[in-house]
Amino acid sequence: MSRPDALRIVSFNILEGLRPVKPRARERRNIDRTRSEAALSLIGELAPDILVLNEALFCRQHAGHMIDYGELFGFPYQAAALYDGAWGNAILSRHPIAKSEEMRIYNRSGLAALINGPGGRFTVASYHPHPHRYPENKALDFARMIGGITGPLILCGDLNCISPEDAIDRAQVVAAFERITPTAADTVDRMIESGKLVFGALAERGLADAIPPAGRRYSIPTDLLNADKASAVRIDHILVNPAIEVLSGEVVHSPHSNQASDHHPVMIEFRVR
Repeated sequence: MSRPDALRIVSFNILEGLRPVKPRARERRNIDRTRSEAALSLIGELAPDILVLNEALFCRQHAGHMIDYGELFGFPYQAAALYDGAWGNAILSRHPIAKSEEMRIYNRSGLAALINGPGGRFTVASYHPHPHRYPENKALDFARMIGGITGPLILCGDLNCISPEDAIDRAQVVAAFERITPTAADTVDRMIESGKLVFGALAERGLADAIPPAGRRYSIPTDLLNADKASAVRIDHILVNPAIEVLSGEVVHSPHSNQASDHHPVMIEFRVR
């Protein structure tokens, strides 16, 4: 670490709770061993103080089944909440969580946790909006989620939007997405417009991209999803307000991140000012 009071946070979409990519009916609740081992190795290498998980399926009891992600990844404190059945978000921490709360819409939810860190209290918030949600509604969701939060704030997750600061070749990305979805142009344009509106709304509330330009690699696709990187974009983000000092940050690419999920994780080292 750069300083004694520096902390590390990793935000990671773990693709349907580390389930098999093509599950059989009886495997729907089982964790894929290869993917989980890769994820555990990845998190072990990164050694975060806080781990934020999107698509943390069964992070609370649902239909008689639950996964304790804190135990799985070795974190003593966690906040977790479900939405739309088994889907969920989890915030895992090596430092005590003072309280947590949800922001709910009809089919999704965001999660925020107030953490008692060694350098002071700070809030970690995460929301994984549905990719088809209208960009203006995504922006409103994020504004509502952080509207009542005061003090140092880190917002992170799979935001399903492309930062307006990321230069992409739209034609190339659309052409690559056409090999994946019949609505390629709409999908790409929605992520671009979502980025403009979401980053704009968050900027109005004092939040800025925490990842330095040199660390702004693509976060999808990994090799698990698609070896063709013509569709590569950055849709996983960490933003912070001025009460958080960012020491370093990047989208992490590694052999283990290419095995564990369809998303690469994003990470920063920081301190509370």
